[in-house]
Amino acid sequence: MMYMNMTAEDAKYMLEANATLGEKIINAFKKYWEENAEIICGGMAMMSGQFYMPSGRK
Repeated sequence: MMYMNMTAEDAKYMLEANATLGEKIINAFKKYWEENAEIICGGMAMMSGQFYMPSGRK
């Protein structure tokens, strides 16, 4: 209901801002995954009772 009286310019700005924010969130998750994939996978393996051996760092 609060968006009923938005101008076209305001609506366009809001949609662009939401898209930009969404991209930044996705990029942050990708960066976190790239940097911590081994730890994340190891933790999930250990929580499910599987044996986990770290492969080592580059």
